[in-house]
Amino acid sequence: MKVFYINVGGGEPLLHPQFFSLVDYAQQRGIYIQFSTNGLLVDRSTASAIWERKLRVQVSLDGWNSATNDPIRGTGVFNQAVRAVQLLREQDVVVSVNSVVTGFNIQELDQMYQLVTGMGARLRLSRLRPSGRAIERWRELTPSKEQYRNLYQWLVRHPDVTTGDSFFFLSVLGESLPGLNYCGAGKLTCSVDPQGDIYPCPFTIDPSLIVGNIREKPLSRWWTESELFTQIGMQQPEGCHNCPGYSQCQGGCRGASYLVHGNWNQPDPDCMRGEAYGCD
Repeated sequence: MKVFYINVGGGEPLLHPQFFSLVDYAQQRGIYIQFSTNGLLVDRSTASAIWERKLRVQVSLDGWNSATNDPIRGTGVFNQAVRAVQLLREQDVVVSVNSVVTGFNIQELDQMYQLVTGMGARLRLSRLRPSGRAIERWRELTPSKEQYRNLYQWLVRHPDVTTGDSFFFLSVLGESLPGLNYCGAGKLTCSVDPQGDIYPCPFTIDPSLIVGNIREKPLSRWWTESELFTQIGMQQPEGCHNCPGYSQCQGGCRGASYLVHGNWNQPDPDCMRGEAYGCD
């Protein structure tokens, strides 16, 4: 097993008193590090330490102004996050601004794009998944099918906007979007929490989905021996067998499927073509 990339999330990574020591340890072993932050703890000294290590940073913003962002992120967070991006760019740190797309901010993508690119950063859009704080209001907040179709067209017009593995399920609407065009859970990626528990991905942090613990045996053994990883990687969801779009989306996000349907053997709950092929 070769670990070549670690994306440190939170919570807030900069709260850890040994954060930069841990980064140094990983980099000495040839591992590429990126981390996500809300920006509240970024000052000039921190920005300088980030630049020295050539880290890439992702700052979270869920709106192009405080009126949209702060009801989600907290009062005053918008201004502090924007200030963090500015401080990081002054140090020539490569910065992405990540925005979780909802049915309420999706109509402001043009303004968000202008804000982010105007600061010299790159916009990254993430999907709202039914996990964490979003579980209870996921159906209320998730974009409609029409909004998702409009989002697909917007992304086609803005190829410089990154999406990671968030919106590959939209590729069934036409050409594949840039980025990872399949669910990497248990195949390319996994997630390790502060206690050492291993999960298929960052969006499946649930006690029923713990693969094992790295304090019990090495991650490499869990990776090759886990029945759960094998199950996710091998199973084609029911309802996808006759769909001509399956080769483009591979059934979508397995984590979202599990969290909504209670098992892996169902298509992505936001599937854009499933109803036409007998999928609920």
